[in-house]
Amino acid sequence: MQLSDNELALITWTSLSEPGDALANLLWSTIGPGVLQQAKTGDFKPWYKAVGKSHPEYLSQLRPAIERISLRLPSVNPHQLVERGIRWNCKPVSLENLPETRRRLADLGLHAPLMLWVAGNEQLLETEQVAIVGTRTPSKTGIENCRRLVDLLGMPVISGGAKGIDSTAHEQALKTALPTVAVMAGGIDRAYPVENWDLFHRIVRSKGALISEMAPGVQPSRFRFLQRNRLIAAMSSELFVVEAALRSGSKNTANHAKRLNREVYAIAGSWENKMSRGCNSMIQQGLAKQFGLDGYIEIEPDWKAKRIEDAMRNGAKSLEEIALESGLTRFDVEFFRQATKDKQLF
Repeated sequence: MQLSDNELALITWTSLSEPGDALANLLWSTIGPGVLQQAKTGDFKPWYKAVGKSHPEYLSQLRPAIERISLRLPSVNPHQLVERGIRWNCKPVSLENLPETRRRLADLGLHAPLMLWVAGNEQLLETEQVAIVGTRTPSKTGIENCRRLVDLLGMPVISGGAKGIDSTAHEQALKTALPTVAVMAGGIDRAYPVENWDLFHRIVRSKGALISEMAPGVQPSRFRFLQRNRLIAAMSSELFVVEAALRSGSKNTANHAKRLNREVYAIAGSWENKMSRGCNSMIQQGLAKQFGLDGYIEIEPDWKAKRIEDAMRNGAKSLEEIALESGLTRFDVEFFRQATKDKQLF
């Protein structure tokens, strides 16, 4: 694989920092490939000048960044990384060659990746895709809802390749001849989880793609999973959360999507199902819109909700009466009414 000096420099540079490193991206965008030679010679004055001129708020971060980059630099060989990628059927792809993908990822600002490693059909990334995410331990209802959702949307699916809802979304896409993209948190040769390697191979063989911003050989880690989620959000036109616990990576992905002005939807379910509580909470908080496969939402039975329900049982009907009886504000009561309007409680 023939690569230019600038492409090799970019591979090296992106291997020196972690995903979403705004300062590393800023240095590359303002100085260009020359930043790598400056790192090798220890000439960091241009870095301070460039950052101070364009983004002085990052100046305090330069010293630790220099240390991190200097520590990794001796161990990075771009030719070896490319050769390792080829053995795993993946290659480095400049975003210059993927203009639509570059446009979407540009919404991440300085946290956007500078390049991607791709196994499979890189042109698939240029098409419109919907993201489907959720818990690794879905209920039977969640699995069925995920399958129905893929069939209903009928569009290429992007997800994280994890067990549970992610893999169900990928599998259903393959079953219905829809292309699908799995975003990895580590190098493609470290695709995770290993139990899904057969799925990953089938995704690539079916004109889908595995992608990562991490070079081959990089292990997935908790931080890299969280950063991976921003790519799923940015590359999608809409994000759907099928099932999620109250604290989950799916909510992290939804937060990224919301900040990027992507539409976020969640499938509501019974509060008794722990894997519906995250979705219900996202809808209640306004993070996601309810997507009605079967169409209902149960609000978290917090203390305010209980007091409102008690007031209604005692005969209060109007907003004023409920506020007076429950001892809450009219805003609290109105918020509850808006969140439960599909149940027509009052």
